[in-house]
Amino acid sequence: MSAVDHEGLAGPDIQFFNNGLYNIDGEGGYLPPNGGISTHTGRTGDRCLFRAPTLRDVAVTAPYMHDGSLASLDDVIDHYAAGGRTIESGPFRGAGREHPNKSSFVNGFEATPEERADLFAFLRALTDSTFLTDPRFADPWLRSRGRQ
Repeated sequence: MSAVDHEGLAGPDIQFFNNGLYNIDGEGGYLPPNGGISTHTGRTGDRCLFRAPTLRDVAVTAPYMHDGSLASLDDVIDHYAAGGRTIESGPFRGAGREHPNKSSFVNGFEATPEERADLFAFLRALTDSTFLTDPRFADPWLRSRGRQ
């Protein structure tokens, strides 16, 4: 299957990515048991690749990343601006931006304070408050326990 990019060119439909979150051993190591899709495929090229979630309601879905290791959207933007995360010390130390399977789309960037504010505003605009507060879509388990 192929996808079409912003320029209308056909390309592969890639659904799993590595965004440079960890690189514990310098060879692509992640926190056990987080092997990504390679846990299921057994392929080295799939090591530490994870499905990219939707951006819908992203402003209200903290914490972020597959393991909840980034607490805020500010942390997420810092992560992508750096082109991946570097952890200086401790058991998870490593340069995620140097992960061998990191997506070529995670290159880092610079943004002015105004551009960051615009990015936050865009991400907040993806929140559907009407949907989130509609009781028809509330957690049925909370309702059955008398909580809403």
